[in-house]
Amino acid sequence: MKSWIILILAALTFWHCSDADTLADEPPVEIAITGMPTFQNGISKLLEVKCAYCHALPRPEIAPDTVPPDLDLTTYATRVVDGKVIRGADAIGRYIFDGILVGQVQQYLDSFEPKTTEKLRQMPLDYGTQLTSREIANLELWSNSGSPLNDVPQPDTGDEARGSQIWFQEGCVNCHDLGNGVQFDGNLVGPPIRREALTIEKIQMMYLYRVRPEPLSAEDAAAVRAFLMPFLEDN
Repeated sequence: MKSWIILILAALTFWHCSDADTLADEPPVEIAITGMPTFQNGISKLLEVKCAYCHALPRPEIAPDTVPPDLDLTTYATRVVDGKVIRGADAIGRYIFDGILVGQVQQYLDSFEPKTTEKLRQMPLDYGTQLTSREIANLELWSNSGSPLNDVPQPDTGDEARGSQIWFQEGCVNCHDLGNGVQFDGNLVGPPIRREALTIEKIQMMYLYRVRPEPLSAEDAAAVRAFLMPFLEDN
């Protein structure tokens, strides 16, 4: 009798920790993508099915308490909601590039304040619906091409002088230097900027998330891009 009570309590404890424990028992349904993967061409659906059961706004009940409260993968663009900056799907490109779909990755510091360096867990979590090899390949290809919204080419012009002014006056240089990142107390503050990932949307997202909660215009973002591109190498 005592052993049955222990088993029941253990089962209840496990169920309380996660309402998603059955997801991993379901065979994964592959989200097929034909052509170049972009957010509007397949990636949004893939993230919705395989990732947004935890990473959405408002936070789903199924999500663990440790899930970042400022990440919503049901949308592409970073935005302000009730005075708080909520990152969109474009924010995850760097972590995909670093390998979060195949193992733990290093977390970059948000500021120069000393803090314990942490590892981000491999995604999806064990209890989630797992990605197929082709889905991982498509997410990696999407990340490697700059996590594009669609197949509209990025502008190749911009006011470099204006971009330089924004880069230095707004403090972007403090974490990124001229695209190489900055070492602080043995940690890298701001990862190196990948040339192929320097999109207008990414610049706007980072400005909104890191600098101040107001949008940077597409014209100013194009200026920043024009200023930085000569300093960047393919990564």
